[in-house]
Amino acid sequence: MSLPPQPSGPPNVPSIPSTPAPLHIRTDPHSGRKYHASAALPADTDLLGRCVPYTYTIWKRFRNEVCAECWRYDGGRRAFLTRRDDDGLDRPSESAISQDHQAQRSTGGAAVCAGLWFCDERCQREWIAREGAEVVDLLRQLEAARQKKPRAKRKLDAKALQPEDVTPEAIERAWEALREKERSPKEVRRWREVQLEDYEADMARYVLLALHRYHRERCSNLCPQPSSRADGQHAETETHPQSPAQSDAAKPSDYGRERMSEWETFAALQCNEVQLLKACPEILEHQTRIYQLLKACFGSRVAARSNAASSRSSLTSAPSPTGACLRGDNDPRPEDALLDGSSKAGSSTRVDADSSTQPKLADLVTVENVRTILGVDPGNSFGIWETPLMEESECLGFAVYPVASFFNHRKPRFSNETILPLLIEYVDADCAPNVRKERDGRTLRFLTTRPVEDGEELCISYGHVETMDVQTRRQELQEGWYFECRCSRCTAEAEEGSRT
Repeated sequence: MSLPPQPSGPPNVPSIPSTPAPLHIRTDPHSGRKYHASAALPADTDLLGRCVPYTYTIWKRFRNEVCAECWRYDGGRRAFLTRRDDDGLDRPSESAISQDHQAQRSTGGAAVCAGLWFCDERCQREWIAREGAEVVDLLRQLEAARQKKPRAKRKLDAKALQPEDVTPEAIERAWEALREKERSPKEVRRWREVQLEDYEADMARYVLLALHRYHRERCSNLCPQPSSRADGQHAETETHPQSPAQSDAAKPSDYGRERMSEWETFAALQCNEVQLLKACPEILEHQTRIYQLLKACFGSRVAARSNAASSRSSLTSAPSPTGACLRGDNDPRPEDALLDGSSKAGSSTRVDADSSTQPKLADLVTVENVRTILGVDPGNSFGIWETPLMEESECLGFAVYPVASFFNHRKPRFSNETILPLLIEYVDADCAPNVRKERDGRTLRFLTTRPVEDGEELCISYGHVETMDVQTRRQELQEGWYFECRCSRCTAEAEEGSRT
């Protein structure tokens, strides 16, 4: 299966690493991409620093019980949440929100909430500074399309895809039908009447935050074009995102050494669209409805005009998105070079906010981009779990940490060459992992659980599978992440079970 086409951006500025990292990515045609130690590492080595999500969603069930910034959750109690949306904050003096947006902030006289709750003003300001003040209004607009009452259960469609009918060609036909329909402005206007179920609205929030983050990258001219090889394929980065190190699995002439943009790193994660839809064919209908609503509200010509003021606010009132991992206070920021005019000759310069060439969010609401974002979720996202993590902990939502998703990615190999392998790259759920993850607010850290040898593969574990028997453990991983675990522990236990 091939990935959906990826959008291009401004020219790339190569970044050649100078400091060795504790880990690097190895890539080969058989095992895919995976992290390996660059040197012998003691236990509790911090491998990636504080990783932050590219996009996320909190399930509606928990949204008024979880701080949107620090993800604090207090067992369902809400007394600690004292701020909502952008309430109490001064709006820009020049209206950054169009009249269309203002009109959609209420429905039948009742205010529409963006679904954001915060511990206090500090959390509220940090979220808005990072995501952008305009996102609050975009989320309000999206929430206005959330279905108020559960729909009557739909009758089964005789033409609906069955698991055995799900193929890349069948999925492509469904999306191509949408492409044809969206050629008609009248049809797109009708899509404004789409009312989303809770699952659809929650997934639409995840997609919208990713699109808006990509939009801000483009507005700041921090999104380079994918590097191309002679064979026309996109080159993969072989560098650590925080302190890059060149891979020892490929020569520089084979793969580019440029640092990927945030969007490129996110979009380069394996698309698991086919595997997800084979397991749950009905999700395709949910995904197409999500696209219809996003296209009508944010991707049409009218939406482009109504969002123009918000785009200007995005450039002037809030900083650009942070990198894949948080930088130190004294570390130089790419946007600083753009602002002080010290960017290299030939690199892109900051787009004037009032220029007719300014990138528009509406331009990014495409079938290709939405499919990419939805396809990244299964197999790559991390659950946002109540902490401390216990068997009864609630899963509050999910987030995608692109850099962390490269932990031990590989493609399964089959001894029977007549069977086509599932083209799925995954974080190897090694059931005896040498890396653990720790969540602090919205950040994740990855620490070695024991001393690791130079060149050793670095593995994390999915979920609570370590305490399960091998049969249950493999079933859990197969159903949740679409692969049969063949780590050393599972293999040994399965062989032991077959002998008894």
